[in-house]
Amino acid sequence: MLLIENVPGATPVDDISGLIPTHITTHAELNEWEAANILKAARKYLAIRKKRHISIDWLKQVHKDMFDESWNWAGKFRQKPLSIGIDWHAIPEQMKMLVDDIAYWEKEKNVPGILEQSVIIHHRLVKTHPFVNGNGRHARLVADIYLFDHDHKLPIWPDNELIKETEIRKQYVSALRTADKGDYGPLEKFTRELI
Repeated sequence: MLLIENVPGATPVDDISGLIPTHITTHAELNEWEAANILKAARKYLAIRKKRHISIDWLKQVHKDMFDESWNWAGKFRQKPLSIGIDWHAIPEQMKMLVDDIAYWEKEKNVPGILEQSVIIHHRLVKTHPFVNGNGRHARLVADIYLFDHDHKLPIWPDNELIKETEIRKQYVSALRTADKGDYGPLEKFTRELI
């Protein structure tokens, strides 16, 4: 039986039926296992800069690559309500709107800067919460890939401090909640300070 301690502001892990490794019994072991899976995906996507076509399928593939050794639902949009995120029925529409916005930014000249764009992508993925779990980590990696492909320096995310109840996690969640109200300033500042 998995012993889970849920962190405030995070997706609660209350259903472990899709967990692939059978040897995991604690949240710490799960975090370690997922971190190794995510590192493999980060190495794949942050090895070679290229012009990527960001599509809904690509966003799903990034999530799958991050969690395919951890959860059997990796890369699949959730089909149930959660205590956070939008109504699951609206996920495909919101993801299409995000992908369309990214395509627009790629074509136009008078748009937010690359860092601002990555912050918006990050926030909208977290707010939508398209997957059962791993949404924050997915949003951060997608934003990093976007920065990387645009030859921008990457933030060094304090991952261990973001999965526990810490002061830096409180600042991060507060910045995300402020972005929910349309003010991306605190999230951009938080990200910029990690570069």
